[in-house]
Amino acid sequence: MSTGTYNRAHLVGENHNHWKGGKPKCVDCKTQLNRYSSVRCKPCAYRLNVGKKRPNSFIEKIKKALTGRKLSVAHKKKLSQVHLGQIPGNKGKRMLKISGKKHWNWKGGLTSRNKKDRESLESKLWREAVFKRDNYTCQKTGVRGETLHPHHILNFAQYPKLRFAIDNGITLSKSSHQQFHRKYGRKNNTRKQLNEFLAQSL
Repeated sequence: MSTGTYNRAHLVGENHNHWKGGKPKCVDCKTQLNRYSSVRCKPCAYRLNVGKKRPNSFIEKIKKALTGRKLSVAHKKKLSQVHLGQIPGNKGKRMLKISGKKHWNWKGGLTSRNKKDRESLESKLWREAVFKRDNYTCQKTGVRGETLHPHHILNFAQYPKLRFAIDNGITLSKSSHQQFHRKYGRKNNTRKQLNEFLAQSL
């Protein structure tokens, strides 16, 4: 052990010299502490800090220190290894589904009508109806069983009343669908454009 002067002002008890049998105690609950412990035991120190709000200056200092910080690949790998095998705290517990205004992250209903319609049951039924009518076959290539996309002949965003009209949809493969929009864009699409696209040779 190195020699020198040690600051033992934080230790309380009859004798502060650990080599002479001193027994430092917590200043709150008087629990016997380790010879090199601080003023309070861990439970007392925790209870002392519960509910305390950090000053804004401290929070800003932390934000400034973390802004632009990037973890290295090695650091990320170490973090993933540390958490391997850990069981989530909510595993096996029934989670309550809280949505709408009761959810903690509610922002006043920012989800657009377009997004709601795209993810709705009606949209899924429309998609299946278009595929079934076209026998799950791309109307451009004539190939069946590819990755299929249901294409709105008149734009989804610009014609809300025709979003779920089956005669406003046609089955295209993923690549054909991308080609169409690459050529004609994603706005002001018409049936004339579609007929022109289908008539073009591959």
